[in-house]
Amino acid sequence: MKKNLVILIAILLTGLLSGCKGDMAVSSEEIVTKVLSEKESKLSYYGEGVMKLTTNGEVTDDASFKEYAAEDGKRKIITTDLINNLESYSLNDGNQLISYQTGSETAFSIDLSEEALPAYADSPKEQLMMMLDTIKETHDYEIVGEEKMLDLNVYHLKATPNTDSSIFGEVELWIDQKTWFMVKFISVVGEVKSEIEYKTLDFSPDFKEDTFTLDIPDTVEITPIESEFEANYGSLEDAQTVLDQPFLIFAGENITVENVETMKLQGELARPEVTVYYLNEGIPSVLVSIFPTPVEAGAELKPGKYQVRGQDAEYEDFIKAISWDENGLRYTILIQNPDIKVDEVLEMAENMVLNNEM
Repeated sequence: MKKNLVILIAILLTGLLSGCKGDMAVSSEEIVTKVLSEKESKLSYYGEGVMKLTTNGEVTDDASFKEYAAEDGKRKIITTDLINNLESYSLNDGNQLISYQTGSETAFSIDLSEEALPAYADSPKEQLMMMLDTIKETHDYEIVGEEKMLDLNVYHLKATPNTDSSIFGEVELWIDQKTWFMVKFISVVGEVKSEIEYKTLDFSPDFKEDTFTLDIPDTVEITPIESEFEANYGSLEDAQTVLDQPFLIFAGENITVENVETMKLQGELARPEVTVYYLNEGIPSVLVSIFPTPVEAGAELKPGKYQVRGQDAEYEDFIKAISWDENGLRYTILIQNPDIKVDEVLEMAENMVLNNEM
């Protein structure tokens, strides 16, 4: 996996930087060499920064954070919600990730011992490369220039969507040339703007012995997060009970229901969700996720060139998914079989019927 990641970085950077605009002080080949030479070194740092989410020009989330990262992969982040004045803590001690918010009766944990979630252990550079790999087919890149931030020499990169269906929108990155650390990030998707910026960075921190611990009150129960997202399998009738209303399903001679998964999400989402898995002539073909249409700001769909059942739809070609809202429910069809085309799915959707009418 790590060897493949090294190759990926080399290929990705060569393709990314060879088409840059303007005269740069360093060639793309030299940048690749720099990045790969840093691959084996472990990055330890302390940082402070801000995160902001703006929707339709209004700030909906505003937070500051302190981040501690050790060479052995341990990491702790303390986030302060500047709107509600609440502190949240996240700790990766190498074995598990624990997340806790002050005043809460529950903290959540994720088991990392089997590397089920390796991204938590990746370096900032590896996380950046994975993000760039995700959008490399949907965006065009350019280096805007070289700048100075926090006494660091940084590259200012801009990624512009080349398709209407990108979930990442316009992206700007400010990246340290030496460590490949992302100092600043801006993403604009429709009317929603996300910003993350480090205001302080120390790459030679002297951490105290108790830095990578959390002082959680004894009254707080630490619960595995998978228990909050535990899925149950049942029938279409069970799914209707969970959603509290009938819902659309595919109908046809060759398409059959393989599984029906139901969940009652907790926390901020706090919603019921149903996923129906379909076989087409015995082969996994599509799955359909169904949940109540979100009403919060920023959750609206971005209409594109497609319509489903007379409704404007949003299509994300990176994950081959099309979403629309109908009768209080949001439907997302995810194409599993690469031989199935979007137009075929749209035709199938026109013949969907309510589950209680089958």
